[in-house]
Formats: sequence, C-alpha cells, structure tokens
Amino acid sequence: MSMSNTDADLPETITYGKGMTMTFLRNQAYITKNQVSGDPDADVLYVPPHWHETHDEIIRVVEGRMEIMLGASVREYTPEDGDVRIPKGVVHSLRTSEGVKCTFYERTDPMDDQKEIFFRNLLGKGAMSTNLFDAMLIFYHGDAVPAFPVHFARIEKFFVTLVGGYIAPLLGYRRKYESLKKAD
Repeated sequence: MSMSNTDADLPETITYGKGMTMTFLRNQAYITKNQVSGDPDADVLYVPPHWHETHDEIIRVVEGRMEIMLGASVREYTPEDGDVRIPKGVVHSLRTSEGVKCTFYERTDPMDDQKEIFFRNLLGKGAMSTNLFDAMLIFYHGDAVPAFPVHFARIEKFFVTLVGGYIAPLLGYRRKYESLKKAD
C-alpha cells in the first residue's frame, strides 16, 4: 500500500549499497549529496543508461571522480569540471571507480520534490530495485526512462508506460511513497 509521509517521518540519509549513501538536501541548491566510500569492500555506483523527459539533470563532483556517459561520449569528471548539465532527452549513465572515494551533488532543472520521491522509492530498500515491474512503476512516476541498446525514445517511453503505468499496478505493485507532505 502506498502512502504519503511528512518530512519528519523520513530519514535524511539512506544507504543504497555497501559504502554508498544519499543525503536529501531540502531547500538547498542541490537535491541530493551522494557519497561512495571507495573502501576495498564498497560497491561501485553504476546507474545504467536512461533519460528524462521533463527535466535536465545537473551533477557536480566535489571529491574523487566519476565517469559520465552523455549521449555518445564518455568522459571522466572531477571537482575541477564544475556542474555537468545533462539535458532532458539525452541518454546518460554514471559510474564511479572501484577503490576511489567519490562525493557528488545532484539537482534538476526545474527543481521540485519529485526527484526525492523517485529516489526514496527506487533506493529505499537499501539497493536499486531489480524487479522489472517495481522499477518500471517507479520510473513511470519519476520521469526516468531506460535506454535500450538501440535507442528509440518512443519505444522506450511506450515500454515504461505499458509496464509501469498499466501492468505493474494490475499485478499489485505500488510505490511506497506517492508524495512528501510538509508537516504542519
């Protein structure tokens, strides 16, 4: 069953892999602060290729390095690079390096609380959801579309709409968080 939560009900920081945390930065310039410890037994962050229909994504690496695939190019970014703007509609992925500590901030343009809801639903169980129906339901409500090996935006969007918008709910899948209500 899905539910609404007040800000006070939700932890400020969540763990979404071994050595990986995300802190929600409400009312600041960025939505999240992500930290990957780089410890020998820590996970490596990998966000598979995807795109957004309604917002640009802005990433700022403040410690370490991160490989960002942006369209057809792949480049390593460090703190010296400043903000990396990923325009809506552009396929992108993120990867940290094994054994390298990485801290980065993320925000969207336009800014809203939908990205926090998306991350809480996708990562709230301690790792990225690997269940197709669960993930596509979250993608459907969170402005994220997976990029297939042969990228064709209309087919990818249709897939998310069909699986996440129709099939998953028919099978009983629900988001844990639908909204973040402000405490009175």
